[in-house]
Amino acid sequence: MRVERRKRGTMEIMLDILRSCDPECGVTRVIYGAGINYSVAQKYLDQLIKVGALSIKTENGKKIYGITEKGKLLRMHIEEFIKIRENLNLAREKVIELLKTSIR
Repeated sequence: MRVERRKRGTMEIMLDILRSCDPECGVTRVIYGAGINYSVAQKYLDQLIKVGALSIKTENGKKIYGITEKGKLLRMHIEEFIKIRENLNLAREKVIELLKTSIR
């Protein structure tokens, strides 16, 4: 039995980061929560801070990331997008299967 794994895209990674930063976290929690390395985490954290989805503060010399209201809204929309995409993929598979059976 072969299990196909799809490579995660930007949306899934951002969603994992936003979930990790609710309410607040350090970069280590982001790395483990999103399953990414430090340089990838920094790239996405910088992008999410730039658009206002995350806030950043320093406590005892450590950067702490927190989700903003805009980030919560973004998280909700990404979750909705992923569900719709999954439903479309299921519908696509059903159409393909139906077309295969009608050709035989």
